[in-house]
Amino acid sequence: MDRTNKLNTVWERRVLMVARVSSVALALLAAGIWFAAGTPSWPAPIVGIVAGAALHRLLTRKLRRRREILAQPFPAAWEAVLQKEIPFFRALESDAQADFRRQIQVFIGEKRITGIGMELDATTRVLTAASAVIPIFGFPEWEWDEIREVLIYPERFSTDFSMGQGHRTLGMVGTGSMNGMMILARPDLLQGFRNPGDKRNVGLHEFAHLVDKTDGTIDGVPHAGLEGEAVRPWIDLMRRKMLEIEQGDSDIDPYALTNEAEFFAVTTEYFFERPGVMQRKHPQLYGMLEGIFQQELGARALRISKEVLAGGKRFGRNSPCPCGSGKKYKRCCLKKV
Repeated sequence: MDRTNKLNTVWERRVLMVARVSSVALALLAAGIWFAAGTPSWPAPIVGIVAGAALHRLLTRKLRRRREILAQPFPAAWEAVLQKEIPFFRALESDAQADFRRQIQVFIGEKRITGIGMELDATTRVLTAASAVIPIFGFPEWEWDEIREVLIYPERFSTDFSMGQGHRTLGMVGTGSMNGMMILARPDLLQGFRNPGDKRNVGLHEFAHLVDKTDGTIDGVPHAGLEGEAVRPWIDLMRRKMLEIEQGDSDIDPYALTNEAEFFAVTTEYFFERPGVMQRKHPQLYGMLEGIFQQELGARALRISKEVLAGGKRFGRNSPCPCGSGKKYKRCCLKKV
């Protein structure tokens, strides 16, 4: 059994166990109430069975929907985007790539990705999903309960969500009435993946904020991968690194000085885009982020660096199409991207 099936089985078993236990409990309760009410006792088992079956169906709705999503073939146009645009994916081993595809499929199938004033292409949808999958790839059972919809704007916007010349916001996580939503500016989303050498990626940045938010607060101290005695060393390291930036002794984007939450998001971009460089220049920070994200990049850091330097050129217009059609990429899936 490959890793993808194992991950799927773990999640499915948990859902099914909860559904079965809850359904049996409700069935017994419903039957007991019916019997205690003094009504004819013979329908009691039927009432219990119907109630239990209804609850089981309700609790397994997400599971059944996910099975339907994963039963669909992975679109060739999506595969082309993964191969062309995402060094992180190209640096994975084949079994891990299969897991990555599955998570892309689930995210796109379960979350709304909505274009504001424009139709979205395969590239935008896949890069949005990849922004979510990359930071949590070390957590096999992760569920993106913090997000229900990603809005894609055709340009940068302001904090009141208006667009126009001079606006500077690339992306943001919604709060208040916008809770559960994210906004990304499409040009900057694309640029984040197409220029991975600059250590900037707005998609990774905003999803890093959601990883941080799993404990209820966006404060630069994510609950995932960072608990107990590891919290204080992380806070101390953040403060030392922020001081280095302030003194001009660091290559970390100065935007990290905004606050601890932005420091975490900015260094997340750096970690996933240029892991080899971070490992060399900031070994302690690199080691802490490996622990936080549960991703020991190790030798993969070198492969990612090579993919970044190659700039995806090995997968060009005249390359064989990854869908296996035997045609050149430009004459096949490029038209669908």
